[in-house]
Amino acid sequence: MSSRDRAERLRQILATRNLTLYGISQQSAQIYGRSSRFYVPHNLYNDVADSSFIPTIHQLLALSHITNHRLFDWLAAFGCDLEQVPRLQSLIRRARTTLLDSSVYDSYAWVPWFASTAGNPPASRVAPLQCFLSKGPAKRATELLALSKRRFLYGKVGEHDLYARPPLVPASIVRIDPEATETALLAAQTNSASRFFFIRHAGGYTCSRLIVVGKDRIMLHSPDRPCGQPELRVGRDAQILGVIDAEIRPLGGRWRTRQTYGGIAVRGPRRRISSGLPGSLREYLRTGRIFAGLSFREASQASRWIAEMLSDSTYFAAPSTLSDYETLSEPPRHIQKICTLCILYGIEFREFLRMSNLPLGEEGRDPLPDRLLPRSLPARAHGLWDRSHPNDDQTPEDFLARFVTQWEEVPLFLRRSLAELAGLKKFSLSDVFWVGGERTPMHPLLVNATLVSVNRRAKKPTSTGSEAFWTQPIYVILKRNGEYLCGHCTLNRNNLVVHSCAGGSFSAQRFRNGVDAEVVGQVGAILRRLL
Repeated sequence: MSSRDRAERLRQILATRNLTLYGISQQSAQIYGRSSRFYVPHNLYNDVADSSFIPTIHQLLALSHITNHRLFDWLAAFGCDLEQVPRLQSLIRRARTTLLDSSVYDSYAWVPWFASTAGNPPASRVAPLQCFLSKGPAKRATELLALSKRRFLYGKVGEHDLYARPPLVPASIVRIDPEATETALLAAQTNSASRFFFIRHAGGYTCSRLIVVGKDRIMLHSPDRPCGQPELRVGRDAQILGVIDAEIRPLGGRWRTRQTYGGIAVRGPRRRISSGLPGSLREYLRTGRIFAGLSFREASQASRWIAEMLSDSTYFAAPSTLSDYETLSEPPRHIQKICTLCILYGIEFREFLRMSNLPLGEEGRDPLPDRLLPRSLPARAHGLWDRSHPNDDQTPEDFLARFVTQWEEVPLFLRRSLAELAGLKKFSLSDVFWVGGERTPMHPLLVNATLVSVNRRAKKPTSTGSEAFWTQPIYVILKRNGEYLCGHCTLNRNNLVVHSCAGGSFSAQRFRNGVDAEVVGQVGAILRRLL
């Protein structure tokens, strides 16, 4: 967008309240003082000539307060897309397990959505999701958020989290159910291998099974480390955030063996976790960096990746700059730097502002019109429908309604990172297969699985299957009779051999490749329950 367009957009936004920039400047001086950081200069139009310019968070709060338009809409109007914070948090490579920001900052955004077809998922087979869903009219994010019955937390498994493996692997996105904690703890008293918990302790976060030692006393449990684990007191040494009940598991990477990692720091001198959040912004940032397991140099290198992903060098932060932020009581001047800190340290943007002691209660409440924001407006939002689906009537019995009811929440914060999580350049409905009807899956990772993403360009299985099951590639296979299989397969000369897991009810099946069966593609990610 040119500087002239940016200035014109600012004029149009102010015109919705019958205001001018000069009037805004005068009001900000009266309310906050001309020497305040909240003061909005009358020459702001000159500043917007720089395409990377964004007013300070203080000035944006003043604009939001005076115009009564939402703070996050003002950020978007100046080109700061806060939805990139949860997106890049879920994609950045992490050494430590991290709690993710699952906020949806633009609740008025248009989200591509689906409509149920007449088909129903078969009782026991794999099928393309297109058999049951088609592209429907786009919906506002606030409409989809209203479908959620309750809220969950989400985390990303770090590469150094020994307690998570197996069955969790690095880069998995896990869903955390806080409400099921008490019931799962009772079950853990008799069976330590029953469920995984998401735990915060003095060294950070971890996904771990638990041994309940006594009242409010637990031990982290890993089959690979049966001895020498410290005892933690709940509320003093550790906080149980919830039970891990689901996972989005990427299958594209090859992770190093567990023995090469040093694990997470829970040994040594006992340190108490804070009863609440740190008392100042500097403490908050330092705690976030320690929990992320980053040195200043490592955090700076990661910020360079963020700057490259967003094509804006302002998001880069030098090691000395990151060090300075942990000595200041005020937030950084540049909004881009605030976003970088949130992405690096797993911080919610709104929580960052709250810890900065900013007057969030004074921000505006009204959304800006779509025409004044860089908000994509899908054609379906205007009533253009697929000819094959002339209406969007959905009964409680249809597939989409049942699916949403079963999962209880629509994780909209992941909608922009699905392609990268699935290992695809672009993500579409045709890349997803339903596997929820398989009662006896052919691979252990497909137990309690619901959906898998498929890379249709990866169609050549290896000639050997000697790897451990959690590193074996999984494929979707189409049989000549139209049925689908999902499991590990190898190519032996011209024979396609589909293997079953050890102890499974299926024996290996052989097909003539390209004649009796063919490979549709390799599974890139799995959505499954952890029960």
